[in-house]
Amino acid sequence: MRLYDGLVQLVDTLSVVGEVLSWIGLGIGVPLLIVALLIQLVEGQWVPVEIAVIDRDGRPTARWFAGGDFHERSLRRSEPTATTDGWLDGFHSSNDPARIRIGEPPHLRRVLRTVGVVFAAVGAVGLIVSFLPLVL
Repeated sequence: MRLYDGLVQLVDTLSVVGEVLSWIGLGIGVPLLIVALLIQLVEGQWVPVEIAVIDRDGRPTARWFAGGDFHERSLRRSEPTATTDGWLDGFHSSNDPARIRIGEPPHLRRVLRTVGVVFAAVGAVGLIVSFLPLVL
C-alpha cells in the first residue's frame, strides 16, 4: 500500500508540474509564433542581392536589380559605403523589392520563432505529462 501511495503522489506531482509548464509554455510560445508569422507575412523573405554603390550628387547611392526592375536609393549614414570595387552584399524583401538591407537581415523574426518553438515544445511536453494520472 505504501508503494502505491508513493507512486500516486509522484504521478500527481508530475501532473501538476506538467500542467503549469503547459500553461506557461503554450501561453508564451504560441503568441511568439504568431508574432513571428505576422512579421514573416509583412516583411516576406529576405533574398540575397548584390548592390552597386555609386556617387550621385555627392551622396552615396545604392542600386540593385530585383523583381525584374532596377531600384535605387540613397544610403543612410549608418550604412557602410566603403568598398574596394563598388559592390556590397545585401538583401531585398521578396514582398517589396524596393526595400533593401545592407548586411545581414534582422534577426528578430528568427529569435521570436526559436523562442516560440522552445516554449511551445515545453508546453506540449507539459501537456502530455499532465495527462499521466488518466493513463496510470
